[in-house]
Amino acid sequence: MHVADLLFNLITIRSRIEIMPVHHPASNTMRRHLLKLFAAGALTGIGFNGLVRHALAAGSGPKRKQGIYKLEGKATFNGKSLQVGDVPTLPLTVITGANTQLVFVVGADAFLMRSNSHLILTASTAETPNRADSIALLSGKLLSVFEKGVRNLTTLTAVAGIRGTGIYMEIEAERSYLCLCYGTARIGPIDAPQLHEKLKATHHESPRWVYRDRMERAKMINHTDEELILLEGLTGRVPAFAAQWLDGDGILSELANKRY
Repeated sequence: MHVADLLFNLITIRSRIEIMPVHHPASNTMRRHLLKLFAAGALTGIGFNGLVRHALAAGSGPKRKQGIYKLEGKATFNGKSLQVGDVPTLPLTVITGANTQLVFVVGADAFLMRSNSHLILTASTAETPNRADSIALLSGKLLSVFEKGVRNLTTLTAVAGIRGTGIYMEIEAERSYLCLCYGTARIGPIDAPQLHEKLKATHHESPRWVYRDRMERAKMINHTDEELILLEGLTGRVPAFAAQWLDGDGILSELANKRY
C-alpha cells in the first residue's frame, strides 16, 4: 500500500487526535517530518485530503512540482480557464469567483487564494522567469509562502517588502489586513512611508490593519497553521513554528486542535 494511502486509513479527526504508528522508508528528513505531520492529522481538517500525495512528493523529491494543486469553484489565469495539474506562467493575473478555493505553486512559492480575489504576479528579471518578485492583491484574500529573497507586495492601501516568509493578506473597502506569519517584513500605509514598520515574526505576532495613511494593531483572522504547513509542504519545506508542537519522536501531536 502506498504510504499516503496508509496515512489516510490511520487518520481520524474528532475532538482530539488519535495517533497510530506509521512506518515508511523515507530517508529524507523533510519527507519524514511531513509524513509525521500528515499522520498526526494536521492537514486533514482543512479539506485538503486530495493534496496529501502531492505534498508528500514535493517534500521528498529533489525538484519542486509546479502548477495548480487544488481548484474548487472558478478561476481564470490570464483570462483563461486552467485545470488541476496545469502550470501557469508569469506574468500572471489570477481572478477567482464566488465559493472558490485555489492552491497553486509558481517557482518555489505557493499561494492559496479564496473567493472573489484578484492577484497579479510579476517577475522582475528574465533570469528568474518563475519567481514572482512583485505580488499585487487587488481584492479578496491570499495566503502565500516564499523562499528566501526579496519580494514586494502591494494592496490598494498597503505595501510590504518581505524576505522569505509566510504572509496573509485580506482586502476590505478602505483598509487591508496583513499578518506576517513568520519571517521579516517592512509593512506600512501606501501614502505614509514614515509610518512603515519593520516586523519580525515567528508565529503571527504582529498582524496589522493598514489604511492608506495609518496602521492599527489587529488579531489573527481567517488563516491557519495547517494551511501554512500545507503550502510549505508543496514546496518541500516545513515552517519553523511547527517545531514547537513536535514531541520527542518528531510527531506533531497538538496542531490539529489549535485554531485561531
